[in-house]
Amino acid sequence: MKKSPHLVIVAGEDSGDFHGANLATALQRQSPEIKLSGIGGSKMEESGVELIFPSARLTVIGLTEVLGRISDILAGRKAIREHLLKVRPDLLILIDFPGFNLHLVAPFAHKLRIPIVYYISPKVWAWRQGRIATIKRLIDRILVILPFEKEFFEEHNVAVEYVGNPLLDDFASFRPLDRRQNHNIALIPGSRNSEIKRLLPEMITAARLYLREHPESRFLIPVAPSVKLVDIEKLIPANFREYVKLLRQPLATLLEDVSFALVTSGTATLETALAEIPMVVIYKINPLSYIIGKRVIKVPFISLANLIAEKEIVPELIQTEANPEKIVRLMRIIRDNQLRYSHTVHNLRELKSRLGKPGAAQRAAAAIIDELRNHE
Repeated sequence: MKKSPHLVIVAGEDSGDFHGANLATALQRQSPEIKLSGIGGSKMEESGVELIFPSARLTVIGLTEVLGRISDILAGRKAIREHLLKVRPDLLILIDFPGFNLHLVAPFAHKLRIPIVYYISPKVWAWRQGRIATIKRLIDRILVILPFEKEFFEEHNVAVEYVGNPLLDDFASFRPLDRRQNHNIALIPGSRNSEIKRLLPEMITAARLYLREHPESRFLIPVAPSVKLVDIEKLIPANFREYVKLLRQPLATLLEDVSFALVTSGTATLETALAEIPMVVIYKINPLSYIIGKRVIKVPFISLANLIAEKEIVPELIQTEANPEKIVRLMRIIRDNQLRYSHTVHNLRELKSRLGKPGAAQRAAAAIIDELRNHE
């Protein structure tokens, strides 16, 4: 009797856990006999993936922060290598997280002759383009979720397929409340503790300044599954807490009841764009990491919204520019100006149309099963 195929998935961070969970569900629907195991978070576990190591222990931001988590990273590497040796899976699926996946997992799996599919590309189009050679050598097929990535990899003769953007599924039936009567502003500080500590205080100070001019305003803060509520609460001044709600719910749901957002650069900028909500994007990391990164990053914008649009449709404030005074100035320019606000919404709607249709996880699963058959 032919054994059931065993696939290993390795994802890092909350976004990787989210995409890994949706992919796992799609794989099991299309091929119920498939067995899944790997590294991820609670969502992947709930979707039927047997976890061998928690991805939360691997999450870091910036080049210098890695040193503080080296023992966890080494433990994760040991766990996945031992697992690959033990189960000898039929295929390995890597989801984003290139520092770990591309350098610590893929070379080892390649030596074991395990086929590898990369779902959600490393951002080699932005920096470290030397990784392209590594991808060509180690990866059998790469599945991308941003339209310009397909063209980029085709130019470098990498086997690539655009499967659409998985976030479109969350916004297929998105219905915002009437924004003319909506006074809620989202403060979206990210899912990493280091960026939350660095950026949420700036957002809150800006919110307090804006509240003086607009006392009807209220502020919603989404709390990622990997983040403790107490870590957020201690960053909110006691005399401001009555104006704030902390919410553990999908960002797409929270954004239905929002008219504006302050967003940490990352996947949340695209989610906010798909909700057609004007925003200010802010970004601030360890100064040394920024200095190093600035020398090698090769794209004109930091937010996915602007990168996909290929122009600045939402403002970006980086490092020292990401301060409360400048944030509030931009809030006045965009949120308090109906013409500018409507123009931004129009641009965000156009961006959405560039991404295609929902169903990315299903198309990715079909491509993975096809690759699996190629190696039978």
